[in-house]
Order: sequence, then C-alpha cells, then structure tokens
Amino acid sequence: MQPIKNQLLIVSIAFVFVQSVNLVDRIVPDMPSAVVTNNISDKMPLKTLPPDGFVIVRRMTYGEDLARQAKATKLLVGASDGNSKNKDNFSGEIDIQTEALALWDFANLIVDHNCEDTDGRKLNFKNVADVKKLDARVGKEIGEIIDSFNDAENTDEVKNS
Repeated sequence: MQPIKNQLLIVSIAFVFVQSVNLVDRIVPDMPSAVVTNNISDKMPLKTLPPDGFVIVRRMTYGEDLARQAKATKLLVGASDGNSKNKDNFSGEIDIQTEALALWDFANLIVDHNCEDTDGRKLNFKNVADVKKLDARVGKEIGEIIDSFNDAENTDEVKNS
C-alpha cells in the first residue's frame, strides 16, 4: 500500500507543479526576442538570370547596420590655402561610398547563390573582381534583394540600387 501512496504523492506533486507553471505562463508573458533570429532569406529567384538563378541573403545585425551607416559617407573639410581664417578659401566635400558599401554587402550578406562566370566557375562575392564582372542588371537586382531583405528601402541610408 505504501508504494501506491508514494506514487500518488509524486503524481499529485507533478500535477501541482504543471498547473503552477501554466499559471505563471499566463500571468508573466514571455519577453519578445530583440535579436536577429530569422536572419536567412529564402532562395530569392533572380529575374535577370533565368531560368533558375538565385541568391540567399542574410539580415544585418544592428551593429552591422550602424557600422555600415558610418561607412556610408565621408566628409572632407578644409581650407585651400592652409589659412582657416579665410572664409573664401573654405572647401568641403561629401563622398558617398556607394561602391564600397555594395562590395561589403555582397561579401558579407550573401549566404549562397548560383551565379557563375562564362567558364562555369561559381563567382566569389568576397572577391571584388568577381562582383565587378557581374552583368549590371544582375548586380542591381541582387543589391535590391539585399536592401529589401534588410528593409533599407524604408530609410534614408545609401542603397545598392
């Protein structure tokens, strides 16, 4: 009779525990995750590379996005004659780093693809020369896919397209 009492006690304790956990779950909701969890896109078809061209891209983290924005523009300011008091000789230049950002995006945000050169070799998007030899239409479409997956079209930051 004692083993049955022990089993009933164990079952009762387990039941109370499960009910307590269920109650806590209803009272204290789970906190939402604020980190990138769905970071890989589906296989995105390339309309400019029929019939089966594709890329798979990944989402940037906030840190990568901040670093990318910091690289986006370079401001050069100076005086042409070395005399900073002379306002007439003041010059400034903003250099938008579109090419450098696009090359960074291709090297770091494309997870996989099936783009090849004329010899049938898979292009290496970490290699600047391989990215630069892309057909312009294909490169622009891939840049648009990267921007779209990373929601760049909803901001004022520099885009690939």
